[in-house]
Amino acid sequence: MEEVQTIANQDVPWLGLLQKPYANMFGPKNVWDLHMADGTAVRIERGSQGLGNTLYRIRVNGDVYACKLFVVDERRRAQREWAALCSLGAAGLKLAPEPVAFAPDGPLPQPAIVYRWVNGEMLTESPLTPADLQALIAALGQVHRVPAAPQCERLVAWHQPADYVTYLAEIRKAVEQMQGWAASPAARQPDLPGWVADLPAVVALTAEALRQAEAVVAEASTPGKYPTPALVRVDGNPDNVLRTGMGSLIFLNWECSGWGDPAYDLAELRWHPRSQQVPQERWEEALATYDPLPGDETFAERLAVYSRLLPLWWIGRSVLHLLEGAKQVAGRPRPVPIPARLYRSVRGQLDNYLATIGLIERPEPAERDETEE
Repeated sequence: MEEVQTIANQDVPWLGLLQKPYANMFGPKNVWDLHMADGTAVRIERGSQGLGNTLYRIRVNGDVYACKLFVVDERRRAQREWAALCSLGAAGLKLAPEPVAFAPDGPLPQPAIVYRWVNGEMLTESPLTPADLQALIAALGQVHRVPAAPQCERLVAWHQPADYVTYLAEIRKAVEQMQGWAASPAARQPDLPGWVADLPAVVALTAEALRQAEAVVAEASTPGKYPTPALVRVDGNPDNVLRTGMGSLIFLNWECSGWGDPAYDLAELRWHPRSQQVPQERWEEALATYDPLPGDETFAERLAVYSRLLPLWWIGRSVLHLLEGAKQVAGRPRPVPIPARLYRSVRGQLDNYLATIGLIERPEPAERDETEE
């Protein structure tokens, strides 16, 4: 099997041309027609832009590439993505874009990865069928069996819990922050938006969610340590999965990936907010088809425990997000408008998870006030 190697930057001589689009990152222009020193035409198109990365599509000599620029932070996003792409490529699995070059130290201001452009549609463009879910679980099963590429560092997956107690501590911290805010004057200021005005009334519900999480951990027969670290994505968002024209699945966004617990990886997928359109019984059926790694005798319990803890973690995560919005409400004057629609969406997400664990009735979408900006 051919080993994937880091390709020297001179093998992608157009890479430095991205400095011009990068310098105009916030401008209105989306397409740049440029030329290399030898006259070769290069078209650069602006792609998606998020808090953690910026994507460009490059067309040169009939080939199409993606160049992804990463912010530099403690997550080491670029190193994680490069290691995952190389490991999958070395294993001969086409479950991720084909890696071409890694430029961590220039010529661009941020670390960059170049890979072959992948055409396809998001898996979530259509309602997920039982066959889709089983294919998704089978593909992750292949990922979990991939050995590390020899030239890549084996990083522990980002946000991979060491055990149940560590994960429980995250839930407890979020609930305590919620309780502190609810007891503060900020929670009683007038004219709070609807998505935050009744949060003090939710304090008792989040405390009950924490109690449930503590009970789950107390009932577990093991501390939750995983015996055999595997390559995991720790990105449960199904929007980051493409279906190609041939029907195969390609996973995008490996910025959180590394070596961790397959059971947690699967539970993360099941309980991500974008996965909640799928009935839970379908997830149960699909997950039952997963073949654990040899010798992983505690896999079933870890999957069951994390499947109970993940909704509770998302309650805490949603609360923290809403508290960030509440702080923006209190901050006057505001340099930019508060994204009210985003926070209403997060509040709906919180309500849905509270309903999932049986603390409230599941709200109808029309019940929430959509007139507030």
